[in-house]
Amino acid sequence: MENIKEQKERQERIRELTQVLIDFLSESIVDEELPVVDAIFVFGHYDSRPAIQAAKLWKMGKAPKVIISGKGRDKIPSGFETEADFYASLIQKEGVPMSALILEKQSTNTLENVRFGVSEASDLHPTSFILCALPPLLRRSIATFKKQFPHVSVCGSAFEMSTDEFLAPVRLQRIISEFERLHDYAQKGDIVSVEITDSVQNALEELKKLLS
Repeated sequence: MENIKEQKERQERIRELTQVLIDFLSESIVDEELPVVDAIFVFGHYDSRPAIQAAKLWKMGKAPKVIISGKGRDKIPSGFETEADFYASLIQKEGVPMSALILEKQSTNTLENVRFGVSEASDLHPTSFILCALPPLLRRSIATFKKQFPHVSVCGSAFEMSTDEFLAPVRLQRIISEFERLHDYAQKGDIVSVEITDSVQNALEELKKLLS
């Protein structure tokens, strides 16, 4: 059985490895360096922070339109029919007018978010997007766009999250499963192949061992 010191050292190592994985998954550019694009594309969720980030970027003048994509499947906040409706409410409260919003309310996964969201905004003929999502989902979101719409330029925008948010066992497994999704979805043809560096792969394997 581990003593208290060993437990603390193990937890600290888990935190360090988790940070390496999150840094890799959160493919993004700092707000001030983001280009001006045709639209900000936000992936629906019950976590309010991607919506707040999208509103922040709109107010910075990074794009004239915000596309909100997502029907959702569960955990949609009470009083809203879809994730898109929930996010639209949040974004408007941040000072973005409804006239700047485009809502897509049918998608239930990332691939549909991308396909249906771009279709909903087809009148704009967009060629560039800034993507807003939970930070650890940004690399897969970008990879999906690159596969489905290779002619469109995309970059990610991440809000600040603490690594401590991911240290619960279920959250750690979610981070590990994101790497499995990168592999599986590339095999299916949903996303472009994502190269995982040796240092990140080593961190992933070490984390798995520590959690087993």
